[in-house]
Amino acid sequence: MSIMGRVLRQVARSVVACVALFGVLLATVPTASAQGELDRILREKKVKVGWIASPPHMMKNPTSGKLEGYFIDAIRYIFKEVDVEPEFVELNFSTFISALQTKQIDLCIASTLVTIKRAAVVDFTRPILYFGYSAVVRKDETRFSSLADFNKEGIKIAVLLGGAAQQYVRTNFPKAQIVTLNTNDQTAPFVEAAAGRVDVGINDAWSARRFATAQPSVKDLFGDKPYNVQPTAWTVRKGNSEMRDFLNAAIETMMISGKFEELAREYDPSGRYKEVITLAPFAAK
Repeated sequence: MSIMGRVLRQVARSVVACVALFGVLLATVPTASAQGELDRILREKKVKVGWIASPPHMMKNPTSGKLEGYFIDAIRYIFKEVDVEPEFVELNFSTFISALQTKQIDLCIASTLVTIKRAAVVDFTRPILYFGYSAVVRKDETRFSSLADFNKEGIKIAVLLGGAAQQYVRTNFPKAQIVTLNTNDQTAPFVEAAAGRVDVGINDAWSARRFATAQPSVKDLFGDKPYNVQPTAWTVRKGNSEMRDFLNAAIETMMISGKFEELAREYDPSGRYKEVITLAPFAAK
């Protein structure tokens, strides 16, 4: 082979190697649309926070109209540490994902059940709390003694549109008729059951217990043993690892220090559960 041929071959190999290296580097660079958002928030001193009415996490005080709840207090505390002012945007479970995707909000602090389908379109923080579901029926109802009794023709079950209960009912009670309610009122499924417009109202166990306690015409079927207990978390736009990591560090710090529970004690018991960390001596012999 001539000297020129050997030179051209070496040049070609170098070009191929550079292209391959560029491809690897490109694959590791975060997308501009997702990264840099935390820097923007810190620079502008404003962050748009989505929330969904769910006492005692998030609610408007009926007297003052002030937004309160321990998730509200927690996110205010977190961003106060970095001198950023939250701007709150009220949503519901059928709109919060699109609000994240279209950048109407930067994050959502709704107590959102972590599901595989949701994980495909949003990023979750670490689990914050765990909660399960219950069901409310009229006091004189005798047809239901177990979950399996819901899966029958002619049974009408009310759930919130876009909530995790909707998917659970669709999967586990395919014979029943689902009545979806497009509202932020967490007690709406129970109101439908109390009024006799549906046979069963399903939502989280805490809301069910509170509603049944206040309404003598209904009963809480699974208050002592909630079913489908799952982790809940906050959400950020898919690919926004900067915001997710920032929130994870803040949540972890507040949970370990006890600050999160300190904020929660100002409100009614949540009916939620926390993960307990057991510590052991490090490098003990």
